[in-house]
Amino acid sequence: KVEFSVQGITRRELEKNDLVPFLGDSGYDEALVLQSMERIRRHFQEKGHYRVTVNRTEERSPDVLRLAFEVDPGPRLVLDDVGFEGNASYGADRLRRLMTTSARRFLLPGSGRLVDEELSADLSNLRSFYLLEGFDQSQVGPARIAEKGDRLEVVVPIAEGRRRQVARLVLGDLAPLAEAAVREVLPLRDGGPFHRLLLERSVDALRALFEDRGYGNALVAAEVEWSADDLQATVHLRVFAGEQWVVDRILLRGLGRTDPGVVRRFLGIEAGDPVRQAEILELQRRLYKLGIFTRVDVRLAPDAEGSEARELLVDLEEGRSRSVQVGAGYDSESGVRGLLRLSQGNLFGKATAISLDLLGGQKDQHFRLIYSQPYIGGLHAELLATLYDEHEDRPDFVVDRRGGQLVVGRELGRWSLQAFASYRLVELEAEDEFFNDEIPLDSRNARVASVTPTANYDRRDDPLDPTRGWNGSFQLEYAFPALAADANFLKLFGQATAYLPLGRLGVLASSARGGAIEPLAGGASATPRDALEASVPAAELFYAGGRTTHRAYRRDELGIVGETVLLDPEDDTPDPYPAGGGGLALFNFEYRFPVAGPVGGTLFLDAGNVWTDYRDVRSGGFKWGAGLGVRYLSPVGPLRLEIGWNLDREPFEDPYVWFISLGNPF
Repeated sequence: KVEFSVQGITRRELEKNDLVPFLGDSGYDEALVLQSMERIRRHFQEKGHYRVTVNRTEERSPDVLRLAFEVDPGPRLVLDDVGFEGNASYGADRLRRLMTTSARRFLLPGSGRLVDEELSADLSNLRSFYLLEGFDQSQVGPARIAEKGDRLEVVVPIAEGRRRQVARLVLGDLAPLAEAAVREVLPLRDGGPFHRLLLERSVDALRALFEDRGYGNALVAAEVEWSADDLQATVHLRVFAGEQWVVDRILLRGLGRTDPGVVRRFLGIEAGDPVRQAEILELQRRLYKLGIFTRVDVRLAPDAEGSEARELLVDLEEGRSRSVQVGAGYDSESGVRGLLRLSQGNLFGKATAISLDLLGGQKDQHFRLIYSQPYIGGLHAELLATLYDEHEDRPDFVVDRRGGQLVVGRELGRWSLQAFASYRLVELEAEDEFFNDEIPLDSRNARVASVTPTANYDRRDDPLDPTRGWNGSFQLEYAFPALAADANFLKLFGQATAYLPLGRLGVLASSARGGAIEPLAGGASATPRDALEASVPAAELFYAGGRTTHRAYRRDELGIVGETVLLDPEDDTPDPYPAGGGGLALFNFEYRFPVAGPVGGTLFLDAGNVWTDYRDVRSGGFKWGAGLGVRYLSPVGPLRLEIGWNLDREPFEDPYVWFISLGNPF
């Protein structure tokens, strides 16, 4: 039996932070006790108590082991500076960027705390850096730690020693590769540092280049000649390419329901092509993307090892074709919602699918019947056909849409290109008589036939919660009179987002959105408002305000009073009624920072407005809002609770609004 006691910290805090593993299921063990003492030291050092001491005492009897920890946190100390001595070749700023340990910095969580375990890892990292830079006899540390009052200073002594470099890199027998292209990917270079690891990486990289050209038996021989002072190396890399492997035939295995001809559409490899590893991996990605296989394994057949003509084996495992999905959610604008999806995949073995989506909520009801096909004839383009009936209860009016849509899309690297053709019936109604009087019936009820090309370019590191990169999208909708459709307009919309990582500080995110509608009916003498109402259904205009556009305003309530936001003059305390507009400009800036684990915070600034005519868009007409929020990073995206304050408040507008939603605002 083990009886444990502790002084200087509560037992609850020890167990909460998993600092005493020997109290769990593992049981008492000398190694675990020592590990616990180190964990406690690190725990206090991370809080600024660098001089913490942890002592233990043990009393043994035949039946009981009494174990006691005595913890003395000591004073709270702040790391004020990290310096170096002997670093002739590299500046202090360059070396500090290689370390986790850092002096105290404003708004940088964890800075100004000296932790022995982190400092040891930093010194190891610095040693590796110097070795890879050619300083094969360099010495780094041990660090000197000085205490001055409540401040700490760390000095890292460095003895660089000699540096070994590559005087000349000689490459031989590179055909069919171009020498200039090869040199760009090799870690070794003329005048650069020499290290045995860099040589091994260069050999591996050169071999991989030839293997990707189909030379699966390529060998690379390396020879190093040293100068008299043993500091300058002449490195010879010679390639023995051997015979190029080519695809003899492609064997498909594991198909049951699926038509082999459908799979062959996506192979992208034919008999006689070189065996390239990159193309094999791309083939696996394409087949997985079809969504009908749970396993895709593409490899060379083992019985073809002796010849240059190789059989390519595509081993497949088909997944279940039918599925039922249910979901539930809530956000502050739409309320509680539920989703039911019934889908049948791989129809008739052609990799096509059909699904029925039913979404019901307090304010939204959607019905969608979707047919998808991942190819169109011999083209690697996706076809998507949708029939839908949507009911949306917005704060000031109700929108009903019914129609169909046909989409053709294709991905080209980071580009995603799509073309939409749609026909829809749009009906807009409001209970308020003032709103109905201001919005003509022809603008509230309309038929829209349109085509819309779109393009999207994505360089983000994560589609759900990006931390770096950027993406941009563009779409142009042309609505024309056809099949009794009466809408006639051009609608342009574009958006760009960018993300700047700040390390442990978090992420800066920004977004710019803009749109313009050009009415194509109504006559040249019509006012901008009359032209919009004659050509564009009210539900197709631009609206802003809400959790994804401008968070200082309720949904759709951002606009210019008397133009895109209307007030009832007979109401003593009027509510704003959104009338929509033909010009939109929005800018969002957000600082996302970590708090603890998956919980983070946000500070944001939103600006923009909605104008009747896009030609009137001016920065002087922007309305501004600022706010803060809390984020929880769930497996399906960030869950947000945010509050925004109106910085350009009109007398009838709320001073602040709040939102609960899932996903990023942009």
